[in-house]
Amino acid sequence: MKSRTLLNRICMNTVRILFFPLVMLIVRAKAKRYRPKSKNFIVIGNHSDGLDPILIMCSLKKYVRFVAGDHTILNPWAKFFFKDMAGWIIKDRDNPASVLFNDMKASADEGVPTGIYVEGTITPNGETGFFSPRTGDFVKNLGVSLITYRTKGGFFHTPRWGTGLRRGPIRGRVVGEYSAEELSRMTGEEVNEIIKRDIYVNAFEEQRKRPRTYKGKNLAEHVERVLFVCPHCEKVGTMHSKGNYLTCDCGYQVEFGRDGFFHPSQKDLVFDNVLDWDKWQKPTWKQQVLDAPENSLIFEEDDQIVYTMVKRKRVELSDDATLRLYKDRFELYLNPKQTIVMPINELKLVLNVSVQSLMFIDSEHFLYVKSKKPSAAAKYVAAWRYLIGKDYK
Repeated sequence: MKSRTLLNRICMNTVRILFFPLVMLIVRAKAKRYRPKSKNFIVIGNHSDGLDPILIMCSLKKYVRFVAGDHTILNPWAKFFFKDMAGWIIKDRDNPASVLFNDMKASADEGVPTGIYVEGTITPNGETGFFSPRTGDFVKNLGVSLITYRTKGGFFHTPRWGTGLRRGPIRGRVVGEYSAEELSRMTGEEVNEIIKRDIYVNAFEEQRKRPRTYKGKNLAEHVERVLFVCPHCEKVGTMHSKGNYLTCDCGYQVEFGRDGFFHPSQKDLVFDNVLDWDKWQKPTWKQQVLDAPENSLIFEEDDQIVYTMVKRKRVELSDDATLRLYKDRFELYLNPKQTIVMPINELKLVLNVSVQSLMFIDSEHFLYVKSKKPSAAAKYVAAWRYLIGKDYK
């Protein structure tokens, strides 16, 4: 294990020194230098885009072993870089949190700093998201210092739902460092409050205070991966993007500007940003789901690719499936002879592993479902949580 860690450290420090400065220059990113007071620590930051780990390592000038979901290594090249070369800790989503803790504790015992994005995914709407209330105790029990890190500009530069990069600034810096001794005197809730305060970013509030320009082509394309309810007619799945415009079948249209805000096109503007629109659509979708008649079809989408995992290898079940959401179940129509039925109350997990990819887990199935066209996977996760009596944040 020590030889593997040494190899990972040499590989990533070489990449950090030789290639990261070039990446930072190309994407106009700046990371404020910080010298940690502690030799060993866990660093937690907000997750605004895929460049976040680079900014952290550039700020700290250290090799940091990050935690990543198992979906990140499905591609052989990604597996080679993230797991074999970088030595990242891969979290299997069907394993309990104790397995991840043990892996991070082992890394800490080796003296290797670890990094984790407690939101679990890149922000889809520009605001730092919800994280588990157990995080504070998790961090305390590692027995190392905590460093908090905040990145700004990443959401506009590389929106999770978008295509391509936009030319505009990204900034990252350490917010605070808290020793293991300090953490030991705190409750888990107090540690959570520190993390929540230090890593919180509302991209649109920041942009209103200090406007920056993010230039690019097709700025609105695929924003329907996150915005799926029209604020004008309140229909679901009727939004379509092209170029800098987002249009509903009812005729409502907005233009996405270089400032990251929506601007009126043909009708009065309802929301001028992704975050406010998303916060409105969640309770609207919730009401539609809960008010649907029993056994009724709430929504369906075709052009779905369905595959399962066998020994961490993809096995495709269909490349032309239909996903259906009912009040009491999900159905995956694979072909005329096969339909997979997953009762709502028997599902252990429904997760959007990317903006248009889903994971379904129950006692019989471990399925990935990816849409071949722009689609908001989050609406299915939200619907499942609403139907089992939970909220979706």
